[in-house]
Amino acid sequence: MMGLGHGYGMFGMGGGAIMMILVVLLIGYLFYLGMNNQKIGTQNRNQQIASSSALEIAKSRLAQGEISFEEFEQIKRNLI
Repeated sequence: MMGLGHGYGMFGMGGGAIMMILVVLLIGYLFYLGMNNQKIGTQNRNQQIASSSALEIAKSRLAQGEISFEEFEQIKRNLI
């Protein structure tokens, strides 16, 4: 007599192997998502740093009189 917990499991003889493969694939996929998200975050931070430093340069040039206020506003619109 075979009840629950006896025999070969829900998927037949290969059920354990299938579940192991699914778990390994799930862990790999989660790892991939984590690494991909980290790359995107780094790119966004680099873009923000470049944009803010360019804006600081434009502010400095405006303060020194190298560019007019209209030119500064155009630069600011292009960066933001």
